[in-house]
Amino acid sequence: MGAAEDAKNDGNTALNEGRLDDAIACYSKAIELDPGNHVYHSNRSAATTRATKFESAVSDAERCIALKPD
Repeated sequence: MGAAEDAKNDGNTALNEGRLDDAIACYSKAIELDPGNHVYHSNRSAATTRATKFESAVSDAERCIALKPD
């Protein structure tokens, strides 16, 4: 498993534990390592939504859709 996937998995754990800022940071790291992976943008969108950071959530959701329109 690569570093980006490790960061995503750490983000998933943090999100499930309610550590929203940590989750967002982990997903951001995953995106930095692999910006073309739509899942990382989707996951960060979910985390920022839960953190009520809606503008960021929409931005990530739009990027996810742009990367994988289906």
